Amino acid sequence: MMGLTEKQADLLRFIAGFQAARGYSPTFDEMADGLGLKSKGCVARLADGLEERKAIRRLPDRARAIEVLVPVSIPRAPDGGALRLVTAAEMARGAQ
Repeated sequence: MMGLTEKQADLLRFIAGFQAARGYSPTFDEMADGLGLKSKGCVARLADGLEERKAIRRLPDRARAIEVLVPVSIPRAPDGGALRLVTAAEMARGAQ
């Protein structure tokens, strides 16, 4: 995905999947929990990288305002709902 790091790609998929499942963007706390990160600062750095690479746009002065600017493949459950995040590391282990 557009030269993203593994963690950036994981965050992008998490954001897109969360939005598809709930109709709004996750908070930084929800992103940290979803990716197993210890701090919101880590999420902020990853989100900054996604924004620099034009994968997302954060709208100023609006809570939960993240727009995904690139197509993201989100796995779907049989009922059409978004599945949980599958990290790049999990995907790599499954491909071996």
